Amino acid sequence: MIQDFPNGRLWMSDEPLQALAREASWSQDPVHSVIAILAIVLLIVFMRDYFILWTPVMRCLVRAKANVEIEHSIQLARTRNRAALLMLLPMWLIAERFSLLSERMWLSLAIMLGYLLVKRLIAEILLPSKLPAEVRLAVRRALYTYGIVLAFVMMATVGLWLLIHWDAEVMVWVFGAEAGATLLLSMARESEILSSTYRPLARFLYLCALELVPAAGLVAVGLVAA
Repeated sequence: MIQDFPNGRLWMSDEPLQALAREASWSQDPVHSVIAILAIVLLIVFMRDYFILWTPVMRCLVRAKANVEIEHSIQLARTRNRAALLMLLPMWLIAERFSLLSERMWLSLAIMLGYLLVKRLIAEILLPSKLPAEVRLAVRRALYTYGIVLAFVMMATVGLWLLIHWDAEVMVWVFGAEAGATLLLSMARESEILSSTYRPLARFLYLCALELVPAAGLVAVGLVAA
């Protein structure tokens, strides 16, 4: 039966019904709202930290030595660690919203924390104690510095998505590319930090164990949990 609408138009979405239902349920979930509000409040309260870190972090993007310089200042290193910890909240929300790791909220958080724990344990086991303390910390905590950059890039990507409204599956690939680029940059800077102590083959083996093994495990767990 054909029904005419002489006084207007019938607008129909071209998105799958399942995607629309998930978006509606996600936005209406009070837990998501509470976490989002908490993340915004904490970012506002500690906004000064990010202004302090702006110049040091930008230097880390172009110079490996800048990572060691951050560890040389205990106060700056603590500020960086706190800023990276706060970024876990928005990254958790993004990962759960776009099912980057799992559609289940608390499982996504567990996977993220498990990744950080495994990476920390591997670093503690493999990084030789003979390395200078600042160099050792710079390699171990490079993830914190570049993770802050990744979090801001991901949030900017979400803002762009709200304007353009790309397909959610496309966003998964976009976030994957951003995370991969950040990982490669982190590995390049860590390799430069270790270059004064180890030869290329040794550096490559260390970086495989410190970065690629945990990252591969994160991807594998995400695929299983998806």
